[in-house]
Amino acid sequence: MEASHAVQALGGTSPDERRSAAEACARDPDVAMAAIIPLCRCCSDSDDQVAQWSQAALEELGPPAADELNSLLELTTSAESTAYWAVTLIGRLEDKASPAAVPLARLIEQDDTPVEVRNRAIWAIGQMGAADDSVKAVLQNASQSENARTARLASKALAKL
Repeated sequence: MEASHAVQALGGTSPDERRSAAEACARDPDVAMAAIIPLCRCCSDSDDQVAQWSQAALEELGPPAADELNSLLELTTSAESTAYWAVTLIGRLEDKASPAAVPLARLIEQDDTPVEVRNRAIWAIGQMGAADDSVKAVLQNASQSENARTARLASKALAKL
């Protein structure tokens, strides 16, 4: 499947087309790289197979193109699976994602952020390798969390900064 067709099909109304496109992305990383944003959206698809194939495609990818950062940031407040994968891809950008540190810190602070998304945002900031004092303060606060995993991830992220 051509990348442009996959991008279009992932945004379509037919679950069969979305499923086929997501599977094509999982089988061909070049197609998946061209469809990162639609794949993230499909991670929360109402069709379980679309969501699973989309997640499988994203699991195998390296970092996205740096010019995808703003689009990925927009997805961080979407449904949980979509937000999780958007934050994961931001983290894979490492230091190229440093402009995302403050928005991710805000995500960490929000009470309605799902725990797995919050933890992934903490991990992503750690991957960036640098952060300003306001972001470090958010991580310091998270390192005191009652959630042991959140506290451990925040301490680990702080040690990398």
